[in-house]
Amino acid sequence: MKRLLITIALLLPIALINAQVVAQTYSLDAERLAQQIDQEARGELSKEKEEKILKTLSPEMKTKLEEIKKLNKEKYQQLLLSHYGVNAWSTGFAKAESVFGINGISEAYRKENELEIDVELLALKCKQAGDNEKQKIKNELNAKLSDLFEIKEAKKQEEIKRLEKRLQELKESLQERKQNKNEIVNRRMQELLGNPKYLYWE
Repeated sequence: MKRLLITIALLLPIALINAQVVAQTYSLDAERLAQQIDQEARGELSKEKEEKILKTLSPEMKTKLEEIKKLNKEKYQQLLLSHYGVNAWSTGFAKAESVFGINGISEAYRKENELEIDVELLALKCKQAGDNEKQKIKNELNAKLSDLFEIKEAKKQEEIKRLEKRLQELKESLQERKQNKNEIVNRRMQELLGNPKYLYWE
């Protein structure tokens, strides 16, 4: 659970930045959107906030979280808040995917978060299960953890691909700039001097 909370703490600032980018892209108030996500994903879980978040969940997710609530109310609150934060983030990615060409990230984050809830539920069940049920739950928990691992690794691979592509673009840009150094320097000098012959074509 500590790892999950640490991950949320590390990713939340990125989520807010992403929200601002998406808001600007769609001509929304970026600051207002970021503040809204920040306020909703932090702080105590009031009854009003709980009901609001539950309305955004699928029936399956509601059922799982209700099971967790019966077993550990504190963990239920933590997971509900984290699910809201991840959902807000993935929704932002979904809106930005077509703009920035980062297909599939929003769905990956949703799946990852759902699996996180699955493993937390199974872990709670296993702690309270009898000897006859424990091994079955452990097997299921192992399978879910394996799926979660694969998703995390796939995300890392996609991140590596994006970074490699960006690095290649920067290398090509650097090479092109080196080859056209004189022209670039001259252009900037003319801009600074305000040369009208350079600034205007006609």
